[in-house]
Amino acid sequence: MPNIDDKQLAIASVYARSILELAERQGVTNSLLAEFEELATALSGNAELADFFSSPLVDAEERAASLEKIFRGKASDLAVDSLQVINRKGRLEMLAAIVTALHQERQTLRGEIDVEVATAVPLSDALRARLQAAVDRFTGKKSCLVEVVDEQLLGGMVLRLGDQKIDSSVVRELEKMNETLAARTSREILRARRTRVDSQA
Repeated sequence: MPNIDDKQLAIASVYARSILELAERQGVTNSLLAEFEELATALSGNAELADFFSSPLVDAEERAASLEKIFRGKASDLAVDSLQVINRKGRLEMLAAIVTALHQERQTLRGEIDVEVATAVPLSDALRARLQAAVDRFTGKKSCLVEVVDEQLLGGMVLRLGDQKIDSSVVRELEKMNETLAARTSREILRARRTRVDSQA
């Protein structure tokens, strides 16, 4: 996904709020966001399609007709209508920023926040629940854990909440979880070594 600066995101948020308002009224917010995310992914992997969406050499009316032909009946009417409005405003090249803004606006509306947690081994259900509860208390929001397994980590976990810092009370609680996770990592490493030794015997 291309880099999105603050100016682009501010403009994209105007469109995102309008689209989200309609989606919320219709009760289709999650499915609409999934449609936009799928399209943004397709654009990132298809240079020809991306050029069609963003090139100033493509006439807006020609692009509108193509949008109808490609998406009407395959995507939701709200998604297609939204694309047509964005096209008329000459902002289709900002689709990736609009998708990011849609995600952020939905989280703001629902009091949610993405939290990336990197661990050497996958989180257990119990540890995930403890971690989510600790982060929820710290942020005052409902955390959506984005889990990343990084085998290069020797133990414990790394949390990213955007630019937010974790206060000492949460740190102490997370340190206890780190100890649990580090012990589990050590056990898995030892188990893997034993398995390798046994297979070589």
